[in-house]
Amino acid sequence: MTKKTKLKLCDWSLLFLTVAILASAIQLEINPAGANIWVWAHIIMGALFIGGIFWHIGLHKSSKGKLNPSSRNRRHKHALLGIFFLVTLVSGIVAICHWIGTYLHSTIGGIHGKFGFLFIIAVIFHIAKHRRFYYR
Repeated sequence: MTKKTKLKLCDWSLLFLTVAILASAIQLEINPAGANIWVWAHIIMGALFIGGIFWHIGLHKSSKGKLNPSSRNRRHKHALLGIFFLVTLVSGIVAICHWIGTYLHSTIGGIHGKFGFLFIIAVIFHIAKHRRFYYR
């Protein structure tokens, strides 16, 4: 499988996971006292989403492990996306630990939801900016 084919598979998977995780987040926001299966589904989709993000970043690295020169020039444009990702990831891990211990929703889960929503908005802008990749 070529790098371009892998990138196309990765990007289409991330597009599906973006929609799926947004839908599950909205469902959790609408019905926070819902069944535990929805929380577990959101956690599993989040883990797949994180794996897809790291795969996507890895595909944009050269064989020497460095970002390609064209990517390096755009690094500052992706800084906000990276910050939202890290805050969402860390708050999500803390929220999971709290939820597993108590099976109750907490303030950290609410904070995770707000930063996660900002991250998804940034992801949508990123997808819109690179939308021509999906047309090829």
